[in-house]
Amino acid sequence: MSKFTDRLTQTMNEQSWGEYEEAWLDAIESEDVRFTEYLLATKQAITAGHGERAGQMLELLLQSGHTDELSPDKKVEFHEALACSLPRNKDARGLLLEIYKSQFGHIDGFDNCVETSGLMDGTRPAEIIPLFKRMVHYQPGSYVKHRSGWGVGVVTELDPGIGTATVDFEKKEGHSVKLEALPQICDPLDADHYLVMGWKRPEELRSLADQEPAELIKLVLRTNSKPIPLSRIKDALSGVAVPSSSWSKWWARAKTAIKKDSLIGQSGGKNNELYLLDGPEALTASIDRRFAHLSPDDRLKVLRECLAELQEDEHHLLAPQFKLLRRDILRGDLAPAQQISALLLLTDHAPDGDEVMAIGALIMKAGHPSDLLNLLGREEDQKETLAVIRGLDPDRWDSLLEELLLKSDDSLRELIIQNYEDADQLHLVDQVGSSVLRRPGKSPLLFLHLVRRSASADFRYFPCLEGVSSPDLFRQAAASFDRLSLESEVNKDPEITTSVKRYRQQLSVKPFALLTKVLERGALTDAREIYMQLAGSRSISDSNLEKAKAIILRKFPKVLAGQASRGSAVAQQSAIYSTQFGMDKVQNQLTEIRNEKLPAIFKAIGDAAALGDLSENAEFTSAIEERENLNRKVMELQGDLDRARLIDPEEASTDQIGLGSKIKFHNISTDSTFEYCLLGPWDGGPDNGVLSYLSPLGKAMLQKKEGEEFDVELPTGVHKVKVLEISRGQVPQEQ
Repeated sequence: MSKFTDRLTQTMNEQSWGEYEEAWLDAIESEDVRFTEYLLATKQAITAGHGERAGQMLELLLQSGHTDELSPDKKVEFHEALACSLPRNKDARGLLLEIYKSQFGHIDGFDNCVETSGLMDGTRPAEIIPLFKRMVHYQPGSYVKHRSGWGVGVVTELDPGIGTATVDFEKKEGHSVKLEALPQICDPLDADHYLVMGWKRPEELRSLADQEPAELIKLVLRTNSKPIPLSRIKDALSGVAVPSSSWSKWWARAKTAIKKDSLIGQSGGKNNELYLLDGPEALTASIDRRFAHLSPDDRLKVLRECLAELQEDEHHLLAPQFKLLRRDILRGDLAPAQQISALLLLTDHAPDGDEVMAIGALIMKAGHPSDLLNLLGREEDQKETLAVIRGLDPDRWDSLLEELLLKSDDSLRELIIQNYEDADQLHLVDQVGSSVLRRPGKSPLLFLHLVRRSASADFRYFPCLEGVSSPDLFRQAAASFDRLSLESEVNKDPEITTSVKRYRQQLSVKPFALLTKVLERGALTDAREIYMQLAGSRSISDSNLEKAKAIILRKFPKVLAGQASRGSAVAQQSAIYSTQFGMDKVQNQLTEIRNEKLPAIFKAIGDAAALGDLSENAEFTSAIEERENLNRKVMELQGDLDRARLIDPEEASTDQIGLGSKIKFHNISTDSTFEYCLLGPWDGGPDNGVLSYLSPLGKAMLQKKEGEEFDVELPTGVHKVKVLEISRGQVPQEQ
């Protein structure tokens, strides 16, 4: 609650009626209290049984002229509050009737509604007013809109005696409704409402849409009590006045018409709303409303919007806003990049001759001009700022070239390159590119830019790319992606995070369009190495790896021949049997390679690449070889795990030797006795009491029974063995 209503509540509780009246008089005199606060204070007084005291104050408010400027809807609210607070005051009731006449007098049956409802009779206006409004809104011939999907309707019959109305809806005719329920299920519509026209006169509405789109928008605005967000216009008109299939084409034409119509105002901003102006002379007031209470950032944005919407001969109306924008700049209310954008705007529309030097000072002050240029959201602003830099200090411009190319995003980089092309100095651009090819870590994003150009055989601006292997560059880019991803996780550097996002986008977009172009310029060995690198990457998701794999196999079907990858021929070979102990051991080994060894080698690759020329870089070559070895090991281990099947010794048979059996046997040839569990190759060895079922002795043991003797060929010769005892074994334990 406000100070005003708080004060009134306190004085009512204390029954200090002198103080109560003084509070009202202070509020009326100050003109600082909002209209809604007066209404709230009146409702509180009526509830507390002191409505007449508030009513007397409302009369003073009326006499003061404060209500003269209220909108028609607000005037209705005021006079309803006055009548309810002074229920026996016939003058208050009469004023309310005059207000109602101005609003509803055109409705057939208005006088009957006044008489039937008892609006001018009795002492309970708070009960009578809602009844009157229901009756007047829902007279026979009145139009309504059902809130739950029955469409537009027309009231065909009203029976105040039994309190019912009959309505013919678009989707339900002859529906009987309790009069008091009508406001809950329907909204009243004027006969010229666009929805009524769409129902009763659709051809007229569609003709209006086709010939005068701005007039249709104004019709919609007139039949709505509040401004309409631009985004809701389609909901209102598509399928009603404009066919859904033609909406996009019509809306493009309508937006142009809206901008040219002097009676349609726009609030601007994110939630741009349309509203009707009182006349062409209200354009200034509309502009003032649009700029009211804006932050400096929003002022700059809305200024650009207004310049695009207004006619050139109307731009002078923005002079006060240009003045405020210049004040924002001088006070430092805008960030440096926004200051530059604002100065460029003033240069074009309200110059005082100092803008260029001010832009130069901001750039000279910046530690890295590229940071400012990247933050300029508009390409036109970037172009103009580059021109200012070069015009102010051509020598410094050339010294900035490398920094600008290394640190800029792609769009700004192209603008810079175009600038140098216009100056016939592209050799300087190529020199920077050559430097980055030798040291990719110097500028990951520029290196990625070069990779894309190489894959497309686009050597324009960068002759240094001719003769360079695109697959090699792609592999370097993938390695750089992994290294940057690791750095991003560790350091949380925003610049590195941005680079990681850009790499992920460029490597996987459309999907893997860059990879497709690289493969067009590569051989089978290139494709195999690229796949092995991607498969070992910790930064590429499984789903993206599958997409990349499909692209590689489409171009090189034999790329995975001899590789133990998932789904390959090797993966379909006989199963490998192991206890959970053995499987966990292999899985831990795989996890160690992926999470520790590969990230370390990716970092080593990045560090080695930063040392210089890759063609004579032993550290880089060694790191690449180690990465390939690790990738192969990853694929081998994963393939083995895919084929693994579980051994459970508790389920082993004691009738004959099988997987999981514990066997006591005698080597007759050497006169020695042994005891082992027959398990898998990952479960340990003889030193751990484990005999692998894949060993010569293990294979010979399978399906033998107690007391059975057999010969087995071992490295030391042929031995005769006798099975002494068969029992269930145990899962090995960590030593």
